[in-house]
Amino acid sequence: LGIKVREIEIPYVDLAVQAYYPLVYVEFFSGTRKFDGKKYGKPIEEFCGEEVLRRILGGKEISRAEHEGRYYRLALKAKRAITLAIEKAFKEVDFIALPITPRLPHRIGEKITDPRVEYAYDVFTVPASLSGICGASVPIANIDGCPVGMQLLAKSFNDADLLRAVKAVEGIKNADA
Repeated sequence: LGIKVREIEIPYVDLAVQAYYPLVYVEFFSGTRKFDGKKYGKPIEEFCGEEVLRRILGGKEISRAEHEGRYYRLALKAKRAITLAIEKAFKEVDFIALPITPRLPHRIGEKITDPRVEYAYDVFTVPASLSGICGASVPIANIDGCPVGMQLLAKSFNDADLLRAVKAVEGIKNADA
């Protein structure tokens, strides 16, 4: 297939989760304000789940006037640094392959009570969301009966090449089966 594999290092990617959640929380909070019960029925806080409520309240806190937008601006600055670092990496490689999660998925029915543990699962997928690049997950193995995958990332608007690469990886996996 003509694939060459090599390790690369992407600076600032370790800041992705810390940048992603403040941005998502503020944008989510802003986007849900119209559901205040005055025009569209009940306030969203009355019928949303725990995670939605966490995002609304987190966005509300980050948006408070006394913070003067500092956390949001810092997150935007980190997002820009990550995006530039990823764009630079794509000058050296066509695709980036990495895990989807830092550990095997939890078992069905297993409850994660600490949101930080839950959010840690996003450490490898958030950089693509932040930087606007293409990404796809590919199943590659089963470990202890649990499906395990990897993700392939490609430059923005390089969807067709990414899908061809995914198909090639799936072909390798199926040939080994």
